Amino acid sequence: MLILKLRAFFSGYLRIVVRGAYTEKFLNLAIAHHIPLWELARTDGRAEFCVDLDSFYELRHLARRTGCRLRIERKAGLPFFCNRLLRRRGMVAGLVFFLVSLYVLSSFVLFIAVEGNEELEADYIIKLAGEAGAYRGLLKERLDTNAVANRMLIAEPKLEWVGLQLEGTRLIIKVVEAKQPEVEPQGPADLVAGKDGLVTDVLVIMGEARVKPGDTVRRGQVLIEGVIRPESPWGGPSAGKEPIPVRARGEVIARVWYEGYGEASLIDTIRVRTGKRISSWTLLVDGQSILKVGRSTVPYRDYDREIVSTRLLERILRFPVELVTETYYEVYLEKREISREEAFALAARRAKALAELQLPAGETVEAEQLTESETGSPDTVAVRCILETSENIAVPEFKTEAKTEFDR
Repeated sequence: MLILKLRAFFSGYLRIVVRGAYTEKFLNLAIAHHIPLWELARTDGRAEFCVDLDSFYELRHLARRTGCRLRIERKAGLPFFCNRLLRRRGMVAGLVFFLVSLYVLSSFVLFIAVEGNEELEADYIIKLAGEAGAYRGLLKERLDTNAVANRMLIAEPKLEWVGLQLEGTRLIIKVVEAKQPEVEPQGPADLVAGKDGLVTDVLVIMGEARVKPGDTVRRGQVLIEGVIRPESPWGGPSAGKEPIPVRARGEVIARVWYEGYGEASLIDTIRVRTGKRISSWTLLVDGQSILKVGRSTVPYRDYDREIVSTRLLERILRFPVELVTETYYEVYLEKREISREEAFALAARRAKALAELQLPAGETVEAEQLTESETGSPDTVAVRCILETSENIAVPEFKTEAKTEFDR
């Protein structure tokens, strides 16, 4: 059957409707004369089927013999398609001109984008690339990406690395700017608490401890003071001598807590599709919208949106052509009740997620506590999540005045 349909497509076929009192006799005669029929549908006094173009003339004789009437419902196949194109020469010529123009334009650099720049302006980098030999309108075959990158590095010392990448007619210039080494502040400094916590361990390398294990500290409180007190030969601090300011060094380990809050309703809302949908299609050529077919506004109050992108003529054209299909499904919101345990678990997940967002990178949670909170609403469950970590909370705080005196 597949071979029959392929042959009919190339030679042309017709969709026929036959009416009369003897349609069954007509079909039996057609089968007896070995006339191929497919996609046959029958009702009382009526039949529809497909037949190849050459066999249609034999059916006309059978129709006259049985007193049936034939009507061509549809013409299909390659010959009829070519015939319609010949009648629309202007449209075909315009389409060919459009494709040829796109093919020719795909040989040139039409767009330039810059990625990775922070301090240097994108326009300046594009200008720099143009002076190095990469500019809009350049034939892509003449673009030497390595040579252009080297010229840009020589011309601009603030660039540490340059890479050029072609995507269709778009040239992407990726840069990495040279970073100036950060100068570490010098001079006396205290170690202060970077956050609130409960001290569990103190390690002093340089300076004097101002807290001990078991102390509760607040952010900004001095943990290790950056001073050294001169000692007398007999031990203990030397009387009459000022402390020497130094840069405090050490670690202060403390228990730190991070809190998150989450709520969940006992009445959950789910989205149910009604079965109605609309679609729109957008033709993108090298990332630019060329043609859009379909509704520009969504007639539904609540809807889900799905986007499917399909690459077209990928092996023929040298630039990306995409057909983007946007489908909008109408939904209605259905409310359903959930148990208090399910609501608690949902609120706990939300609270924990918010607490974890506050955790410093690399820190592990040593303890977790979940407690239900009052909300004032019987339909809402609220949960507080507290995560406990053990971390070094000491951060340096430099002494500007002491530094000036120390430098003298």
